[in-house]
Amino acid sequence: MIFEGRVWKVGDNIGATDLVSARHDKAGMQRQWDECAQHLLEDVDPAIAREIQPGDILVAGQNLGTGHAHYYMAAIMGSAASGLSALLADSVNALFLRAAVDAGVTVWSLPGISRFVDSGDRLHIDLRTGHAENRTQHTHQQFPPVGDAVLQILDAGGSRNWALRAVGAAHAIR
Repeated sequence: MIFEGRVWKVGDNIGATDLVSARHDKAGMQRQWDECAQHLLEDVDPAIAREIQPGDILVAGQNLGTGHAHYYMAAIMGSAASGLSALLADSVNALFLRAAVDAGVTVWSLPGISRFVDSGDRLHIDLRTGHAENRTQHTHQQFPPVGDAVLQILDAGGSRNWALRAVGAAHAIR
């Protein structure tokens, strides 16, 4: 699974309600992901939601996705609806990561990624091999690769579709 895009870098401790504020909980509960996307990181950096382009990548420091699980889907699906192709961080809350993978949204922990890029850099990363290239700074770094099972779930668009594909069901969305 290869991603290439412009980086939006944020700091440590970006919780679910930093991604999409609890003020927009109603939109999240009603699964209005496009509405959630309009408010992405508005309390952290209001320019991000206005300027994200499809394929851009959010890079955070430590503890991405902290907070109450009630707010996870608004944050995860709002991020995906914004056009972000991946959310990568030095570390990710395990429950947030699991919810994202389950939904088919690429969120992953890559220790040291926040030191490897700056906002505006162009990042090319192959999660299968762990190879990353900062095309702006002309640097390369190796990260632990993402396991095949997780990549298959992400490729299927989430665990439901992955399971349906695995049993040969005709109900898989992709």
